[in-house]
Amino acid sequence: MDIYAIYDEMRQQAPAWQAPWGDVYITKYDLVSSCLVNRQLSHVPPGEADADTQRSAVNDWLMYQEGRAHAAIRQALQQPFVGNGMAALAPVVAEAIDQLVTKADLSGTVDVVAAFTRAVPERVIGRLLGVPAEDMPMLHAWSAAIRTMLDTGFDEAFSSMPNATDAMSAYFTELLRGQLAAGEMPPLLVGLPALADAVGLTVAGRNIAFLAFAGHETTVHLLGNMLFHLAHAPAQWAALRADPHLVANAVAETLRLESPVQKICRWPLQPTALDGQPVDKEQMLVLLVGAANRDPAQFPQAQRFDVSRPGKQNLAFGRGAHVCIGKALAEMEGKRLLEAVLHRWKSIEPVPGGARWMNNSSIRGLDSLALRLVA
Repeated sequence: MDIYAIYDEMRQQAPAWQAPWGDVYITKYDLVSSCLVNRQLSHVPPGEADADTQRSAVNDWLMYQEGRAHAAIRQALQQPFVGNGMAALAPVVAEAIDQLVTKADLSGTVDVVAAFTRAVPERVIGRLLGVPAEDMPMLHAWSAAIRTMLDTGFDEAFSSMPNATDAMSAYFTELLRGQLAAGEMPPLLVGLPALADAVGLTVAGRNIAFLAFAGHETTVHLLGNMLFHLAHAPAQWAALRADPHLVANAVAETLRLESPVQKICRWPLQPTALDGQPVDKEQMLVLLVGAANRDPAQFPQAQRFDVSRPGKQNLAFGRGAHVCIGKALAEMEGKRLLEAVLHRWKSIEPVPGGARWMNNSSIRGLDSLALRLVA
């Protein structure tokens, strides 16, 4: 199924389309962009703000918070990503790429997802959060379960029944307890004492679990999607080798064309209308970021992968007060890995049948990607 062809048809025929099950899907760039900053659209699912204490860890995630709770959590979590904070993260990114790409024995036909596009972000997030190497397989398994649940089991995600987010959160709560006792904060947790003071250790653990999941999952798919498109566009690969300054463009173009996060939800606080479509209070709006970023009204020749495309704002990391706090880290990993790949191999070539896309409508990425790497 070509999801982008469906997006194109929706955008042309009904940019704000109400599905038979009641949700309203938004596909035009200007509509999605305006919804992301509209304060009359809530980030909190109806009924969840007043839910009892026996609830899923997802309820306390930063992305589903507003007001003081959102401000307190965001202020604590974003500390490593502002000012000179990124300089402290760069060596960890460089070390992971050096170990898994530059010095790795990789040539011929290689599944790059298994070899490094997943391993690099996992190693980076683990090191930055102080997760012991032997615990990383658990993190990998929890992330896979959460990725599936958020796509197919939205109700399950907010249910009081235990799920992978609760298990992952319990793990991080105990990890944080030890880190606070030792007084030694890993790079991404410099704001942990303030976070624990503001929201308590349980909610802090839930949000560090969210940071661990979101902080590497989108980057994994950014890296794989980028290499997929470069392998299928040799002229773009040649342009990058001729002008390495285009590396940042290549990362931005991948985020636009193959947005790792394909949809974001909002709920109106009052009845409203979008592109002539009436929307009831608390009716779920599904903002199709993957469709908005391919809107030809915003991006000419929107279906084309073009590393020289002028830098217009794509919505891959959201917009406004809830823009992804790890945006700079993901972009750094994308740029540094692409630089290493360009230096290491003269060409990367697709292998027939070598790409297997995930069966997930919320997150766009590859389960495997076999490429021929030519040194």
